[in-house]
This record gives sequence, structure tokens and C-alpha cells, in this order.
Amino acid sequence: MSATRDFIRHYSLYIAVLSLLLLLAVAEPWSSRWLEFDRSLIDAGQWWRLFTASWVHLSTNHLLGNMAGVVLFAYVAGPSLNNRLGFALLVWSVSFVGVGLYVYADYLQRYVGLSGALHGLLLVAPFVSPFYGRRMAWLFLIAIVGKCLWEQSPFYDDMAMLDYIGGRVETNSHLLGAISGIVFLAFIKWKRPEALNESE
Repeated sequence: MSATRDFIRHYSLYIAVLSLLLLLAVAEPWSSRWLEFDRSLIDAGQWWRLFTASWVHLSTNHLLGNMAGVVLFAYVAGPSLNNRLGFALLVWSVSFVGVGLYVYADYLQRYVGLSGALHGLLLVAPFVSPFYGRRMAWLFLIAIVGKCLWEQSPFYDDMAMLDYIGGRVETNSHLLGAISGIVFLAFIKWKRPEALNESE
């Protein structure tokens, strides 16, 4: 029982994120109707959709893929981001992606999913986690940035996952998520360098 309490205490933020994703999935189609990124409704004043679109999904497979991403984030970060810093990173990445898509991706009418923000979360996690040295953290960063650049190239087919997730992959959300992670790393390097894992 004590081990269970310790686990919940050390991973409560990640558990809360997974629980919210499941709750909103159960509430479909109502949740998407009120929370998805819809440019015309945002223009009409429903600005909260910039921040809530990440929490709803196209399909069960889409949801499960992003939940797996949250589990990976929890595994990499461990208790190191189960705190105010982790919550700030989550809010920042979700907000950066939502507002970024509205400003940058003017072609985009609708969007849902957490994958964009997850790129930022996974980019930051190994730099903070005590489980990974600095070399491994930089490999994470290079892999994520490389993936985003590949997705921006003509060699990537953004419709390749259509049958699996039920829609097109919005690659610009991944790019914006990675940028949010880099900006966040720069911020904590400046303001909270003690939060970064300096081990080799």
C-alpha cells in the first residue's frame, strides 16, 4: 500500500493527464464539439479552443497513441517533472501549439490531439531527468528536431496515418511543440539552471 501511495505521489501529474484524456474520450462527441480547435468559432470569440484542442482526439487509436506518449514522458521524466515545473511545461507547450497553429497555420480549420505538445514535453524531459546524461538528452533533442524537419520535407506523407487515426497528421503542431520545448529549455537554463541534469 505504501508503494502504491509513493507511486501516486511521484507520478500524480501524469496520472491526472491520462485521467483527463480518458474522461474527455468518454464524453465524446460532446467534448470535441466544445473543445476542438475550430478557426471559425475561435474567430467568433471561443478563444478557449486554442488551449483545449490538445485534450480531445479524432479516434480511439489517436487517443491511445497520445496516451502512450504521456506514459513515455512519465517514464523519461520520472518524478523530476511531477511538480510545478512540469505543470508549467505542460501548460506552455499546449498553449504554444494552440496559439501557434492559429497564427502560423492559417490554412488550418480544425485540429485536435496532444501530439504537438508531446514533442515539447519529450524534448525537455531528458534534460531534467536524473536518469539520463547530457549526451542522451541531446540525442533526444536531435531525434525530435530531425523528425520534425523530415515531416516538413516533401518526403513525408501526412495522410499516411489516415486509416489508423482517422485524419491527417498536422505536422506543424509537432514543429511548434518542438519549438516550445527548446524555448522552455532556454528559459530554465536562464532562470532555473539547477533544474537541469548536468551529468554526462
